[in-house]
Amino acid sequence: MTAPDIAPGEIVDMHAHIYPEGCFDEVLKTRPEFALAVSERGISLTCRGSHTMSAPPETDLPGRLRTMDEAGVKVEVLSVGALNTGWAGPATARLVNDGLAEVCRQHPDRFRFVAALPWTGTAALMDELDRAMGMGAVGAGITTTVAEHTLDAPELWEFWREAHRRRLLVLVHPTFPLDGPANDRGEYLSVGYLGETAMAAAKLTLGGVLEECPGARIVWSHCGGGLCMVLDRIERGYRRYEKCLRPPSEYLRQCWYDTVTFSGPALDCARATFGADRLVYGTDEPHVPNGSKGVLAVLRDRPWPGAELGAVLSGNGRRLLQVS
Repeated sequence: MTAPDIAPGEIVDMHAHIYPEGCFDEVLKTRPEFALAVSERGISLTCRGSHTMSAPPETDLPGRLRTMDEAGVKVEVLSVGALNTGWAGPATARLVNDGLAEVCRQHPDRFRFVAALPWTGTAALMDELDRAMGMGAVGAGITTTVAEHTLDAPELWEFWREAHRRRLLVLVHPTFPLDGPANDRGEYLSVGYLGETAMAAAKLTLGGVLEECPGARIVWSHCGGGLCMVLDRIERGYRRYEKCLRPPSEYLRQCWYDTVTFSGPALDCARATFGADRLVYGTDEPHVPNGSKGVLAVLRDRPWPGAELGAVLSGNGRRLLQVS
């Protein structure tokens, strides 16, 4: 599958979701602590009674395309977001990738996808990554914990080394950790998920992954969660970590951060912390009501130079997708 033809200035959405039919059922097959809950707000996936993520209905592709057109979005990069494929068996990643690849085949000029991965062993992971890349995947989508493992766990080092070798695009989305609180109504999703992102970024930095594997092109969700607010705290203590050889900010400014927020001050803080050249447009479609228009409106209201705004909306995403 060839790369999408994205002209300079055409908007690239690096954070959007589609959930292939059956992917939630795969979790329910193997994890008795998970269930689907139905309420007036729709269906959600729960873990020990805690709301972990919504389960949108079957995708309305014509409606999604209309939303993209209204916001001027040329291409969306699709993932399954908070769905931790380590929760389920190895067949889940294959099901997800087949479904996302099919959407991209139907609309090759409008969608790209990042591969879901099985986490049952290095060989299976690499085989599925190769298969997904052969179907057009532009990278990998992972969550802030994989099964029960943090991102710096020994079980994930071979993945990071391979991501470095390939210069792989890796989109990291927050998720509900298996040791998260029980019977949470959604506060953890609203607030704790941002902390999950900041913690995962800190672990990759302090644990030496970003030192050893700088070729991995990592995009952190939601402006990096709360990372901007705690970066100075991470900086103060990094010398205790023998594998973190430089100040953490130097590593983290080599990553990218999507713009999924309706808060102008949060975007200003992310720009001041990481630089406009490290921000990429993202909407969290279809989870955020009016996400495409809302994020776009907040961005266009920022008093940033036009060249910087153009880079955030298009240029940085084009560079990550390796579009000339």
